[in-house]
This record gives sequence, structure tokens and C-alpha cells, in this order.
Amino acid sequence: MLNMTHRETPVTRAYSTQITHRTGPHIGRVDDYVRALQAIDISSCERDMLCAHVKAPGREITGDQLAKTIGHFGSRIGNRKYGKLAHKIAVAAELPMCKSDVSDYLAAVFTLADGEQQNSEDWHWVMHDEVAKALKKVRIV
Repeated sequence: MLNMTHRETPVTRAYSTQITHRTGPHIGRVDDYVRALQAIDISSCERDMLCAHVKAPGREITGDQLAKTIGHFGSRIGNRKYGKLAHKIAVAAELPMCKSDVSDYLAAVFTLADGEQQNSEDWHWVMHDEVAKALKKVRIV
């Protein structure tokens, strides 16, 4: 099982000291997410995924649950669509992509949430506090 939660290393610690109030180089501040969410176009499906994630118990959701939220089936499609949304948000927030050995769309999701691969191909995502607070500020939830 692959675990891609934020781990502090000498490199991330040094980078984090350059970016005040961030818990990882690919994780923004609340204001970064607010600015990004206000700058991008968000489809109703993307809005539904964000709402489902932030409202899930513990803000924990899987790719399969994300897919079902938008009327699709399968974790791959849920993770891919969420990753495309996360990429838009990351670019608008000027956040670097998470360095990982997973696909680009999965790496983008780490901008929004910590993730852990399940025994299957699905991923378990826990939304960052900063994202949840930003979603409330911009009244998406």
C-alpha cells in the first residue's frame, strides 16, 4: 500500500521555511485556495465533488465515492476527474505539484488532500483543513 501523506524531510523543512504558514510545499494557505477558487470556472460536477468531500465524515472520501457523486462508476474516473480539478486549483493558486511516483492527476489531488492507496486501485483522500476553510469562505459549502 502506497502512502503519500506529507512527511517532513530536510528538503521540505527548508522549503517550508521559505513559504510562511504552509504545511507542505504543495499545500496552500487558506487565502491561496480562496484566490484560486474565485479565479477558476468550476463545473457543477466539480462543485459536487468538492461538496461531497468536505461534507464527508472526517472529510474522508475515496475515488469511487467521488465518481458516484457525479454519476459515474469506478475509482479511476473519480480520481481522474478530481485530479483535473485539483490541477486547475493548484495552477490558479500557484502551488507546485506534489513530487511523487504516481500519475500526474493523482499527484495533483495532493494539493487538496492527503492520500493513501487502498488494497485495490482506489485511493482514500483526507481533505486539507486549508481547503475546507477556503470552500466555506467562498461559499461553495
